[in-house]
Amino acid sequence: MLIAIEGCIGAGKSTVAKGLAEYRKSDLLLERFEEHPFLKLFYGDPSETATETEVAFLLLHYSQLRTVNSASPRETVADFHLSKDLLYAELNLTDSRTKAGFFHLYEYFAERVPSPTVLVYLSAQTDLILERIRQRNRDFEAAIDPAYYARVNEAYDTLFARYSGAKLSIPMEEWDFVKQPILYEELSALIDIQLKSYK
Repeated sequence: MLIAIEGCIGAGKSTVAKGLAEYRKSDLLLERFEEHPFLKLFYGDPSETATETEVAFLLLHYSQLRTVNSASPRETVADFHLSKDLLYAELNLTDSRTKAGFFHLYEYFAERVPSPTVLVYLSAQTDLILERIRQRNRDFEAAIDPAYYARVNEAYDTLFARYSGAKLSIPMEEWDFVKQPILYEELSALIDIQLKSYK
């Protein structure tokens, strides 16, 4: 069983995934973005390094998600899922042949990793996203035009709207998990409702 926490950069995915996994006594799977060899290069020059950046992310996510056994009774909470790779490829890849090759590779990998049992979308206004990005002060993130984050945020809204499986949308302007850890109990109960309704 896989509970995937998704949302824009800065929405709070890792924080929520850690807290939820702890509350539910679940396994935790965090995106190993720090192992990505091209990420800082991408933030420095997105147009020139988009191809290697997106392919490397796809490989990294595939490698991590393959460790999740969908047949196991153990529950895993992850702060990412493979579907995000399509989102970023649509935004960042401009060459049609490159996109076609990427989508073909994505389809191959998507068949070999578990789909989320429940997708939890952390929705947030772009102003909140930008504020959180400034607060965590990662140099490579601060170098990007804020309009890029707005486009990513909008793409996540579209992704969630189109997702046909069990899903939840959590408005992060109203849900402050850092100040109110009791919210993990409420989120867990909402997830259980989704799990029952999709059995």
